Amino acid sequence: MIIRSAVLEGTVAEADRAAFDGHMATTVLAAIARYPGIREVRLRRPVETEAGAPPVYMVFDLAFDTLADMHAALASPIRQEVRGRIAEVMKLFAGRVYHLVLEEGPAAKGTA
Repeated sequence: MIIRSAVLEGTVAEADRAAFDGHMATTVLAAIARYPGIREVRLRRPVETEAGAPPVYMVFDLAFDTLADMHAALASPIRQEVRGRIAEVMKLFAGRVYHLVLEEGPAAKGTA
């Protein structure tokens, strides 16, 4: 499994957070979910950070079976729509956005 994470490192003013978060959680998430070949998309927000950690505001994790599936999705016309949906509120975000492409390894289950 391939995970492409879009990391939004920065801040949104308190007065703009509800609008920004709502747009990302509904409009943008729904648009990304339409990528061809996507298995799952998740929106994650930090609830705690360690001292010295970068100020990550939110992360989108997009799951694909293969790198080829990911590249096909990113080359699709839907990506331009997604970029447009994101651009609608990015003026409210102060920071940078970067992407990580990760291969998911084996998992272990806890005893809880």
